[in-house]
Amino acid sequence: MSLYPVFLKLEGRKVLIVGGGNIAEQKIEGVLRSATDVTVIAPQITDRIQTWAKEKRVRYVAGEYRRGMARGYFLVIAATDSESINRAVYEEARSAGALANAVDDPQYCNFYAPAVVNRDDFQIAISTGGASPALAQHIRRELEEKYGVEYGPWTGWLGRARQALRQALPRSENRKQLIRMLALGRPHEISNHHQGENHG
Repeated sequence: MSLYPVFLKLEGRKVLIVGGGNIAEQKIEGVLRSATDVTVIAPQITDRIQTWAKEKRVRYVAGEYRRGMARGYFLVIAATDSESINRAVYEEARSAGALANAVDDPQYCNFYAPAVVNRDDFQIAISTGGASPALAQHIRRELEEKYGVEYGPWTGWLGRARQALRQALPRSENRKQLIRMLALGRPHEISNHHQGENHG
């Protein structure tokens, strides 16, 4: 089955992560880029998750997962080392209408978390439909070398330039072409341009 790729806005949405180990930590790190209401259920958690809990970036519920705990969430990720618990979490979350994912168990997912090149607003997501996470990670590393950290501020600059052009020029093909030309530039060109302005 073909997948429909999307980027979710999680701000203000309730997110649940079941599990407190290294895999859960990776999933939490990913959702915290967007989510503001994250609950973690696990008997024990890593030092990093403890730090997030102390900083109130996540709400930590200490203990084993129990039936009923996955209800009321928009997005649920089961990341324990127990296949049966992961599947139980998925089934309950899905029956409650949540987007649900049991890590490393493609049959028990109604979405897959892609490998992501993250450069602030500029992101590239790579998916193999759950078939080969290792391939997705390999491609991610290649793309991270090609699209460096400069793409984050550059994307922000493009957004501001686009907004200014939309306000200054009437809607037309010329405006579209100008915006396209800006996007076809390169981050270092914008950086050099700004450096020239600062020293001028």
